[in-house]
Amino acid sequence: MRPFEIDARTKFLLLVAFMVTCVASLTAIPVLTPWGADMQNIHCFQQCVHGQSPYVMNARACGDVWARPFYYPPFLFAFFRWVRPLSLETTMRIWTTFIIGAFVGILVAWGKHITRERAAGERYQVVLFCILLLLQYPFVFALERGNTDTVNVLFYTLAAFLFVRGRVLLAGAAAGVATGFKLSPAVAVAVMTGVLMLHRPSGRRWDWLRFGGGAFGAFVLTLLVFFREAKRYLFDVLPLYADIITPAKEWGHSIPTFVGRGYTGFGWLLGACLMAAWVWAGARALARGDAAMALAGALAVSTYIPRTSFDYNLISTYPLLLLLFLRAQRTNRWALLAFGVLAIAGDRRLFAIQGAKIFTPHLHLALELAFLVVAAVVVARPDEGEPAGIAAPQPR
Repeated sequence: MRPFEIDARTKFLLLVAFMVTCVASLTAIPVLTPWGADMQNIHCFQQCVHGQSPYVMNARACGDVWARPFYYPPFLFAFFRWVRPLSLETTMRIWTTFIIGAFVGILVAWGKHITRERAAGERYQVVLFCILLLLQYPFVFALERGNTDTVNVLFYTLAAFLFVRGRVLLAGAAAGVATGFKLSPAVAVAVMTGVLMLHRPSGRRWDWLRFGGGAFGAFVLTLLVFFREAKRYLFDVLPLYADIITPAKEWGHSIPTFVGRGYTGFGWLLGACLMAAWVWAGARALARGDAAMALAGALAVSTYIPRTSFDYNLISTYPLLLLLFLRAQRTNRWALLAFGVLAIAGDRRLFAIQGAKIFTPHLHLALELAFLVVAAVVVARPDEGEPAGIAAPQPR
C-alpha cells in the first residue's frame, strides 16, 4: 500500500457513514395524506369503474383526492384488480410489504445471478450496503407514495436474468412486458437494442432483432389483450399525459422538465446524448462479457427521459449502484460510487436553499447526469488487469 493510501475497509466504512448521514434527507419527503397518494389514484378508480373504462370516468366523482385522471396503461390497471375489495389502508400495507420483499429479491438477483462479479470483500458489506440503499430517500419516498415502479424493475430484472443466460428473445419479451406495465422501460429497451446493434459478434449478429423484436411483440400483446382500453389510452390519454411536465415545486429529475418548454428540442437532444453514451458504454461492456453493467445502465437512464419523473422513480438506478459497489470492492475505487450515492440519495434540501444561486435543483440534475456519463465512461473501459476482450456468454 502506498503512503497515505486508504485501505478498502476504511473506504467502505466511510461510505457507510456517508449513507447513514444521507438518511437525514428523509425529513425532506413531501409527505401527503392519505398514505399512498399514488396508490390512492389507482385504488379509487378500481372501486368506481364498475365495468366502464377508467379513462372516461370523472376523477373527482371517483374520489381521487386531487381530481387526477387515470393516466396509467391498461395492463397496470388490470394488474391492480385485487385492490377492489380492500380499503386503501389495507392495500398500502400489502403493497408496502410487496415492494420491500420485491426489492430484496431484485438486489439479490442482480448481486448473485445477473452480474459476473462476486463480492471481493466480506459478504456483510454487500448486505449492509443494500440495507442502506433501501433506507435512502428514493426508496422510502416510493413507499410513502405507494409507487408502482417496483413492478417495472422486477420485470426488467427478469429480462436481465434471461439475457445473461443467452435467452435474448425471452429477455426482450420480459422487457416488453415491463414497458406495457409502465412506458418508461421503453428507453432501456431502446438503449439495449442499440447496444446489441453496435456489438454484433460472429454468430450473434441478429441479437438486436431478437431482443428488440421480443420487447416490441410483448408490448403490443399487452395492448391487444386490452384492445378497447389500449386504443383509448394511446390516442386520447397518452398524448395529454406526455405533455405534462414535473411541477417545478416537486423533487424531480426529468431532463425535459429542467430544460423547460421553451427548449424542448434541446431537452430531447440531451436525452439522446445520454442514451448514446450508454449505448457506446454498454457495447464495450458486453464485448468483454459484462452484460450486467450494460443492462443496469440502460435501466438507470430510462427514468431521466420522460417529461414527468419524480425522485421515487430513481429506484431504477439501484441495480447500477449495486454493481458499482461490487466493482469498488474489487478495485478499491470508491469515488464514482460515492459520487453516485450523493447524486441519487443525497439530501435534497442542499439543492433547495432559498435564494441560492449555485445549489439549485438544476445543479442537482446536472450532478446526476454527470454521474451517469462518468459511469458510462468507466464502464466502457476495462479495469486494470482485466482483459479487454472477454467473450460474451453464448446462447444456450
